[in-house]
Amino acid sequence: MSLHPATEQPASAEDGAGQPDPLSFNALFDGQRTLGTSGLSSLEGSSGGGIASWATIGGYGSKKSMGMAFHYSYVNVTNYTDQNVGALMGFYDRVELSYSHNFFQTGGTGAKLGIGRGYQFDLDTGGIKVRLFGHVLDKTLLPQVSVGAMYKHDGDAKVIHAVGSKHIDGADVYVAVTKLFPKIGILVDTTLRLTKGNQWGILGFGGDRNDNYYPQFEGSLGYLPSFIPGLVVGVEYRTKPRNQNFTPESNWFDVYASYFVNKHLNITAAYVSLGTIATYRTQTGAYFSLQTGF
Repeated sequence: MSLHPATEQPASAEDGAGQPDPLSFNALFDGQRTLGTSGLSSLEGSSGGGIASWATIGGYGSKKSMGMAFHYSYVNVTNYTDQNVGALMGFYDRVELSYSHNFFQTGGTGAKLGIGRGYQFDLDTGGIKVRLFGHVLDKTLLPQVSVGAMYKHDGDAKVIHAVGSKHIDGADVYVAVTKLFPKIGILVDTTLRLTKGNQWGILGFGGDRNDNYYPQFEGSLGYLPSFIPGLVVGVEYRTKPRNQNFTPESNWFDVYASYFVNKHLNITAAYVSLGTIATYRTQTGAYFSLQTGF
């Protein structure tokens, strides 16, 4: 992530009259925003950290163009693995549309849970985010503030209801506040989310203990060392609802390092602590993500 606005402007394609072609790739995706201001890719597809949504708008398009990003993430904890693929598009540094699909694999734990060895849960998430005001790199103290919503669908109705979840579909809404302080190299994010998702939706929504929306907190703190341009290291924390008697949830925590090779490639690795998932405690392990875009 860069600490200073980019100065290099991409070359524009021109038509026969010598004027920029508004339909050229460089015009549609001008890539003029500063390196790192697109954020990372979350497990739910929106731009942000690995487990937290930020106020950032994905891609590197300026206020006059669009941006896009694609990602693949892999999480391996004590008893489970999760693979996630997704894409997002940013419009005029104002609106973000995102999609992700999670393949949550139980491996040998599936047999112990009585749902079959190697059973896989599938979760689709579609999201929209709108920047209200501010920008993560403004020279003022005003942060970037965005509101967002996610619609989630879990394709495992029989198992979802068997573990006490009320619904296979759910929606989250959130407000995120993100700010980078370049002089000291500190990135701060605070997000407030309303959700009924069990394990972010992998185990459905609502439950026999609670079927109401309650606010949950997500926070990120990053440090950008000036001696390694493009690197950000930090921590994230996310609180979780307690909707089911069958399997209580734990708050999430991670420690991450992310390197922006350039505007087209980002590599992230993290240690994650996810607590109890489907009755199995101490789910700790590794997170790895690749993001590409423009």
